[in-house]
Amino acid sequence: MFTHPTSRRLLLFGLLATLFSAFGQTFFIGLFSGLWRDEFGLSNARISLLYSAATLISGGLIIKLGGWLDDIPLHRYTAVVVVAFACGCVLIALAPAAWVLLPGILLLRLCGQGLMGHIAMSTIARYFSSGRGRALSIAQLGFPLGEASFPLLVVAALGSMHWRSLWWLAALLLLLLLPLLLLLSRSVPPPETQMAADQSDASRRHVLRDQRFYLILPVILAAPFIITGLFFHQAAVAAAMQWPLALLASAFVVFAICQVGSGLLTGWLIDRFTARRLMRFYLFPMGSACLLLWLQSSHWLAFVYMGLLGLSAGANSTVSGALWAEMYGTRHIGAIRAMQHALMVLSTAASPLLLGVLMDSGVDMRALAATMGGYALLAAPLLGGVVMRPGPVNRSRQ
Repeated sequence: MFTHPTSRRLLLFGLLATLFSAFGQTFFIGLFSGLWRDEFGLSNARISLLYSAATLISGGLIIKLGGWLDDIPLHRYTAVVVVAFACGCVLIALAPAAWVLLPGILLLRLCGQGLMGHIAMSTIARYFSSGRGRALSIAQLGFPLGEASFPLLVVAALGSMHWRSLWWLAALLLLLLLPLLLLLSRSVPPPETQMAADQSDASRRHVLRDQRFYLILPVILAAPFIITGLFFHQAAVAAAMQWPLALLASAFVVFAICQVGSGLLTGWLIDRFTARRLMRFYLFPMGSACLLLWLQSSHWLAFVYMGLLGLSAGANSTVSGALWAEMYGTRHIGAIRAMQHALMVLSTAASPLLLGVLMDSGVDMRALAATMGGYALLAAPLLGGVVMRPGPVNRSRQ
């Protein structure tokens, strides 16, 4: 498996792209929010508004920009994204006033959190027909590796470096990474599914006319919505469960381990059973984790809770990466994934706000967890089966 040199180059390309997308992820940018508040005299509300605005704008832009991956050579598309990503780091490093943070964060979110992962997962889904699940599970390992390593490195570096210097360093690392990414992606062959001019590949317009797409979205978006909300309000979770916050923070190690293991196992299961068949089951660990918050409060439960969340988090990116290729082909996979990613951004932006409003209205966090757990356990089996239905007959390329 994956013995061909091109396959190995693409796997390394995907792994590096997901790893260095970390500079645009919430867990990385959030390490600097307190420093920015002090530097520019911002309140929590104002820095949150800047971040949310940049995230929502990036979600809108990726619908258009992500689709260009289907028509522009991979190495050229990658070059533009990485250079723009580095420019975002430079803007943050140079920011003389708070307003400059907005375009800087916009480029970080668009190119890092958005397009770097989009390039990696869309490319792997497009160019691997056999072994697609395992290939996606390897490429997505960059996400948990970044989560496990970069925060520790940043915290250690801030003890001896100014925060602006770290953003200069991030820009430099991206520019040093670019030649390697270009080398790995320049000689990419035509997609396997395009060699025979497959007429079954659906365009984004066709997908928008397919009822199955709208029925499956509540399942695909459930994991990012629920996990983002629980992580953003982890202090409220700890208080509701009477856990020390340090205990919950230490359980993130279990989350990362389970996320990696689940991603690899899910890739193997996809190749054996297909992503369509897994849709009904992969949210069960997350649903069980939420129900455990409602039923129990023992300290040991923090590690079980985080481990179960990690199982569904690891499976989610691999399943969603393979599902669209199985349902709609790979000719327009960039446009289709870009549309799903934009909706995911909207859901993760809404989740913390919605949970916060409900808690401020007097709804108990444990009751919210039970509701989300019940939804995850019911939505997947009830709606997940729609992916097994045949799609509309008309699959013309547009």
